[in-house]
Amino acid sequence: MEKYEISLVGVGGQGILTAAELLAKCAMLDGHNVRVGEIHGMAQRGGIVQSSVRIGKDVYGPIISEGMADLIIGFEPVEAMRGLSFASEKTIVLLNEHIVYPTVVSMGKAKYPDMDYIKSSIKKFTSKLYSFNAMDLALEAGAAITMNLVLLGAAFKIGNIGLNKESMESIITSTFPERFKKTNLKAFNLGYDYFK
Repeated sequence: MEKYEISLVGVGGQGILTAAELLAKCAMLDGHNVRVGEIHGMAQRGGIVQSSVRIGKDVYGPIISEGMADLIIGFEPVEAMRGLSFASEKTIVLLNEHIVYPTVVSMGKAKYPDMDYIKSSIKKFTSKLYSFNAMDLALEAGAAITMNLVLLGAAFKIGNIGLNKESMESIITSTFPERFKKTNLKAFNLGYDYFK
C-alpha cells in the first residue's frame, strides 16, 4: 500500500477515537506504517470529533490535507458534511444516517437539514456515497455502543482500505474484554455484509 487516508467525523460518544485506534492497530498488524491524529471539542458532551488515520510508507504526520481523503466515515450526517473539506471526486464517503441532534436543534433554535439535502451536498464532491443507518445494525448485534464497529465493517467492505478483514477481527478480539468480543465481532460483520 503506497498511501491511504481515512477521516472519521462525528460527535463525542460515538466511538470515533476507538474506531481510529482499531484501524491503526490493524494497519500495524498488517505491517504498515500508520499515523493517527484527532481533533475534538467537548467530545464527552456531544461536541465535534474528527480523527484521521493515515496509512503508508511515506506517511510522516497525522494531518490529512484538504481534498486528500480516500475514505470519509461520517458517524453523524451533519458532521459528515462538515468533513467534506477532505473530500474530492476520488473520495469514498460512508454515511451513517443515524442522527444525533445538536442542542440548538433540540431547543428549537435551529433546524436540522433533511437527509436528501445532506446526500446531495456530499454528491457535489463525490459520487462514491454509501449510506445506511448503522444504529439499526448495532442494535441487531446487541448493543447501540457497537455502532462504530458496524461502520468499520462497512468501511472494510466498500472502502478499498487494503487491510485484511481477518486482521481487524483479530484486533477486535484482542482489544475488548471477553464479555464484549462476540457482540463487537457480530457488529463488525453485520456492517461488512450490509453492502453486497
